Amino acid sequence: MSESDHSRHEERKADIDNHKNDQLKKQEEGKGHWKRELGSNSESAIKADRHEIDDASKDIDALQKETSQALEDDHEHARK
Repeated sequence: MSESDHSRHEERKADIDNHKNDQLKKQEEGKGHWKRELGSNSESAIKADRHEIDDASKDIDALQKETSQALEDDHEHARK
């Protein structure tokens, strides 16, 4: 595993842990909900098919940012 892959993996792991903690806190408060960040691609597709996504524009923005970041990381990796 390259250094940039390892760094990206650690960032993703921290991001998932933050989402898990947030979800647990909200469940304890009785405000729990499904989080796209913790769901699989299949779960996301089913939610979209059923029109169960709360804020599609927010999800689209998040996906665009993730894609942009991945492309930047790949480009940096290619230059090394």
